[in-house]
Amino acid sequence: MSRDPAGLAPALVDWLRLPGDHEPAPGWEADPPLDELHCHPDLIARLAEVARPIAGVRRRFVGGCPVIEHPKGRPIAAAAGTSWLAVRSNLPPGALQVDPRSIAAVGPEWLSLNPWSDNVGFARALDLLRAHVARAYELAEVGE
Repeated sequence: MSRDPAGLAPALVDWLRLPGDHEPAPGWEADPPLDELHCHPDLIARLAEVARPIAGVRRRFVGGCPVIEHPKGRPIAAAAGTSWLAVRSNLPPGALQVDPRSIAAVGPEWLSLNPWSDNVGFARALDLLRAHVARAYELAEVGE
């Protein structure tokens, strides 16, 4: 696994950039076997911890990486490697650390957020990340 977001699997980049080209995820997909992952299990768990409280979200794995989707099929968050977590949110990052270089491949509507945010408290970081995923869900609901 790489920390370099430029190494994102082309299948994942296409999935995030072309959301109308696939069917919605049927539910919350189970973790694939470890040898098929391209995302660290701790990051998969972190994304699940952030996204699952938001009613209706679904999860699938694309290229060995978790993608959180709205029930209509639009991807709203994804993770890869050991620290790449992106959300399709138009909120300012707030206290969360960002890396604008890491999302160029997937599009300007995506925001790359540090999932571990050591500059804010644990509970506060979870709240901020959830707010971004909730906003992405709302945008997907209205088709933005």
